[in-house]
Formats: sequence, C-alpha cells, structure tokens
Amino acid sequence: MSRPAKVLVGAAEQGVVTAVRNLVGEIDGAELASFQETTHELSAMVARTKPDVVILHDALGPQSAADAVRELVLRSPTTGVLLVNSSLDTTAALAAMEAGAKGVLPYPLTFDDLAGRFEIARQWSERMSGLISGAVADTARDLGRHGRITLLAGAKGGVGTTTIATHLAIDLHRKVEGTRVCLVDLDLLAGDVSGVVEARQRVSIADVAKVAEDLSASTILDALVHHESGISLLLAPLQPHESEYVTANAVRAILGLLRQEFDVILVDGGSHATPAQAAAVEVSDAVAVLVTPDVLAMRSFRRTVQAWEALGVRSESELHVIVNRVARDDTLNVEALGRLTSATVVSTRLPTALRTLERGVNARNPDEVREASWWAAIERIGTEVGVRDLPSGPLGTAPARRPRRQPKAKTKTKTTKSTSKAKAGAEAGQIAVETVALVPLVLLVCLLAWQLGLTAFAMVWNGHASNAATRAAAVGNDPEEAARDAVPDSMRDSVHVVVREDGSVEVSTDVPVMCPGCGSLPTSISKTTDVVYEP
Repeated sequence: MSRPAKVLVGAAEQGVVTAVRNLVGEIDGAELASFQETTHELSAMVARTKPDVVILHDALGPQSAADAVRELVLRSPTTGVLLVNSSLDTTAALAAMEAGAKGVLPYPLTFDDLAGRFEIARQWSERMSGLISGAVADTARDLGRHGRITLLAGAKGGVGTTTIATHLAIDLHRKVEGTRVCLVDLDLLAGDVSGVVEARQRVSIADVAKVAEDLSASTILDALVHHESGISLLLAPLQPHESEYVTANAVRAILGLLRQEFDVILVDGGSHATPAQAAAVEVSDAVAVLVTPDVLAMRSFRRTVQAWEALGVRSESELHVIVNRVARDDTLNVEALGRLTSATVVSTRLPTALRTLERGVNARNPDEVREASWWAAIERIGTEVGVRDLPSGPLGTAPARRPRRQPKAKTKTKTTKSTSKAKAGAEAGQIAVETVALVPLVLLVCLLAWQLGLTAFAMVWNGHASNAATRAAAVGNDPEEAARDAVPDSMRDSVHVVVREDGSVEVSTDVPVMCPGCGSLPTSISKTTDVVYEP
C-alpha cells in the first residue's frame, strides 16, 4: 500500500478552511498536515516539508495567487498546487495555471471536483518525484564525485568567521593528501578572505554570477584563484555595488558546479542574512554559525536563525554552533549558551587567541601561526562539523591521510625521531615527579576536610545532648545519663555534664579525631543551658 499524500492548505477564511478540512478528510489516501494563514508562511512550510499537494485559496495574501503558485513550485518542484477560485476571476485563474497550478477549483467546493483534481495533482507529484530522483542518481553516477559543501556564518561581524573558514580549508588540504578544497567568500559587502591569505584577484564571484544562466565548469574554474597553500579561492567583489549580481539562483548554480569539481567546498557566508546567503545555506550539506559567549552575539544568532526558518532553508536543530573567544571569566559560559539553542554546540571551544593569531594576520599568511594547539583545535572542529567527512573519489576510494610535514632526508628523520623520543621521555619523567609531589598535598587537604566534617558532627550531637540534659534536670532525673543516651554509643564516654549552682547545666563533648571513638582533640565543644524546674 502506498503512503498517504501529504496535503498543506493555505487559507485564512473560516468558511474555506472548514470546507477543505471536511472534504479532504473524506478522500482516501489524503493526509491533512497543516493550515497556513499567509502566503509567506505557506511558502516556508512547503520548502521545509515538501508536501505532495497544496490547496491554495486565491484570497490568501499578501502575494497574489499567481505569484504564490510560482514561488511554491520553485520551492518544491514535486508539489502539485490546486487553486480554490472564490473570486471566479478567469484571468487570475489562467495566470495561476500558467504559473504552475495543476488545477482550479470553483467555490463553493464539491467533493467530486476536489477528489478529481486532487488525484491529478497527486499522480503528477509522484511522477515528478520519480523523475527527479532518477535524474539525481544518474547525474551523481555520471560525474563520479559529489563534493561536500559546508557553510560558516557569523552571528554578527567580528566573531572570526573568515579566519576560521580559511584555517579549516588550509588545514584540511595540508593534512589529507589529494583533497581538492575550494573556499568561497560569500560575504559580499565585507569579504576579506583575500586579506587573510594575501591573494590577488582579477575576477570575483560577481563576475561569475553575471553569466550564471550560461555557466560552465570551465568558466568558473577560470575565475578561481589558485593559492600557493594549495586551495582554490572564489573571492568576493571588490566593489560593493557588484553584489547585486550575486542572486540566489546564481549562488545555487555556482555551488552546484563547484560541487562537481572539488571534494570540499567551504563557504564564508558572512554575518548578514541576504538572499545569496540563504541560497547557500539551503544547498549546503552542513551549516555552522560562529558565536562569542555574550548576549549580543546570541541575539544576533537568534535573528539569523529566525530569518532562515522564515525562508524555509534551514531549521535551528540542523545547525552547528562554534563558540569562539572563550575565557574563564565569561559571564555567559558555554554550558549556559547550549541551553539557549536547540542547535548542536561544538564541544571544541576556541579560546581568545589574539596573540596566537597576530603573526599570521600581520603576515597575511596562516602558516605563520605556529601553535600546534590551535591547529589541533581547528582539526577537531572540522571533524565535528563534518568538513572532514570526505566523499569517495571516482573509484569509490577515500583520499589517504598524510602527515603535516614530510622529512627531506633519512638522517634528518632519524635525528628527529630520537630527539622526539628523548623529549617525550623527559616530559614523562617530569609529569611523574610532579604527580608524586602532589600526592601528600592532596591527602592533607582530604584529611582537613574530613576533620572539619567530624567537628560539625560533634557540634550537632552536643546540641542534642544539652537539650536532653536540660529536660532531665527540669523533672528531677539524672542529666548526665540523659545526655549520654542522646548521642551515639561511640561518643558516650566523651560527654561530660556539670550542674552549676545557678541552676544551669553545662554539657561538653570531645571532638573526635579520624573517627568517633578513635581519639579526640585537646579541645572540646561545650554548651550551657538554663534549667526551668517543674513545680
């Protein structure tokens, strides 16, 4: 039995909503998913859920019926759209059909009309899904490779998106032999990848976007800058006004061709939710957002996520969050930050490393960053985000890993190995000595904590003994016997009671050492209480 057809409805008038709900409920094989009250909400829901059939009321706003149908078909080519024509406007109905609607239903609705048009739309959706799935499989098989696209966006400006994206690209190419890596600077207004790696450009992504309708692999390869680090770069335009050429459709076409030519495509998406960025987010295999542990960054992150969800390109739970510039005294720590989002927070946190990165920034050469801990953190982030999940090559074999640096001569290799072993042995011995020296200190701290606990224990039972002795003296019983009965057996011998001439009772208790009954400190705990004698 085939699965039920998922149906979305776009209608705001209660009469239309009720009629559609009742009639769709009577159609076999139809599953009513949800109702949307604006064309924007309907478009976003269609992009996220990819339903089989959409029933659209022509009075739903703010878009016209034809524009709404055109956008729905663009968002989900496999969805069949039916238009409820309550205005009985033949011109508007014809425009909707030309935009891609699969049928027009006159209002008021009848079951026969709806069931017949619904079956046509459902069958069309099934055929289109089969054709598109087959075409995708054939294309992937013919190309023999399918590169992975990872987009990095900044919650706000200045969080380190360009630096992290550049270092991820260089580190991957350096450590995984044979990997073809392309870095795309999609920060159209403030892109600075060329400044981080000192690359001179003749053309930019805007020049490629101008010919997006006739784009070919050779055209886009000619526009790339082949950097000396081994990665390829597609850089942002130098003039801000050229960014208007980089449309959403152009971005999809460019990234689609790059996916055929490279194993890994890293996109610096910038910190502004533009149509171009949203298109890149939509086609990317993974999306990571860089934040800093402060309220402003998290507010900007929330606005960015809401924009993407409204456009239907990516939900919050599908994102990764990379926390940069972490310090011990942060008011908003990483654990608290993780509770503010449903996204996956990357466990590797990048500390504030201005000194570490200063040499590389000034020299415009990431290789000048010499700290191994920094590159180790970059590698771990790449693994967690999925940058390092490389696709198989044309023959189905993944690229082989290689060490960071290759030795130039055998004699140098032996010297390096022996030196490394000697250094490792020295460091191991140093760690062992430090550990042995810390053991007595740790034991002393533990003993002090234990003794403090015993002292508190003695104070509590001394209070119980004092209360029991006072009550016994008030009714004429033996206060010392009552006090000793009120404490554990191991403390009975340490309880001493003195009845003073003024009628008060003093109860003192020794403070045990190590454990009750094993010994006591020179000092004791005492409490004096006035007795009110019964008449």
